[in-house]
Amino acid sequence: MARNEEKAQSMLNRWMQMKLEETLPPKKKRPFLVSECENLQEAEKWRMQIIKEIGAKVYKIQNASLPEPIIRDLNDEINKLIREKAHWQRRIRELGGAFYPSKSKDDDDNAIIAPGGYRYFGAAQNLPGVKELLAPPVPKNNKRTRYDMYRGIDADYYGYRDEDDGLLLQVEAPAEQAAREKSILQWNQRQKQKFGEDFDPESTIPQKRPDLEDNLVSLVQIPTREDMEQLLLEKRKRELLKKYVSDDLQAEMQRNETLKM
Repeated sequence: MARNEEKAQSMLNRWMQMKLEETLPPKKKRPFLVSECENLQEAEKWRMQIIKEIGAKVYKIQNASLPEPIIRDLNDEINKLIREKAHWQRRIRELGGAFYPSKSKDDDDNAIIAPGGYRYFGAAQNLPGVKELLAPPVPKNNKRTRYDMYRGIDADYYGYRDEDDGLLLQVEAPAEQAAREKSILQWNQRQKQKFGEDFDPESTIPQKRPDLEDNLVSLVQIPTREDMEQLLLEKRKRELLKKYVSDDLQAEMQRNETLKM
C-alpha cells in the first residue's frame, strides 16, 4: 500500500507542477545575438546562466570513462560557451555595466591552452593527438651554409677600410716602431756573432763616391722635349693621311720622300 501511495503522490506532484507552469509566462530563451538585449539586468542574467553551464560541463568532462566523441563534443561546447560569455561581457560594458576581463582566470586554471587559443579541459587533455599538439616544438638545428656565411663578408671583413679613419695608424705606430727596433737589434746581434764584436752596422750602408759621379756616361740616348713633340706631330700626320688620303696617293707621297732622301 505504501508503494501505491508513493506513486499516487508522485503523479499528483507532477500534475500540480504542470498546472503551475501553465499559469506562468513562457520561459524566455537566451538571445542568439547579444545586440538584441537592451536590458543590463537581463545581460547579467544571461552571463550567469552561461557561467553555470560552463561549470556543469567542466564537471562532466572530468569523467575519463566517457566515450571519446562525447568528450570532444563537451570540450567544443565549453569553448563555444566561453566565447559567448566574452560577447555578453562586452555587451554589459556597452550597456554601462561592470567591467569583466576578457580572459577569466577560472577558465584557464583547469585548461590547457593550445597555440590558437583553443582550450582543453579535463579528460580532453588526454585525447589522442592532444599531447603531441601541445608539446613544445623541437628547435631545428639550422646549420649555416657556405652561402649564408659569404653573405656577411664585405670589404671590412678583409680589413680594406681599417685605415680610413686614421685611428688604426696612430695606435699601430708605437708597436710598429718597437717591432722595427727589435728586428734591427736582432740583425745586429747576428752580424756581430758572424763577423765579430768589431762589426760596424754603418759599414754595410753603401756610400756615395764623388769620383765616379763625374765619369758616368749614359749609354741610352734620352729624347728631349723637342724630339717628343716631333714624334707626336709625325704620328698625328700619319693618322690624318690614313684617314683622308687614298692608298695610291700615300704610296706616291712615300716615293717622293724617298727620292728626296
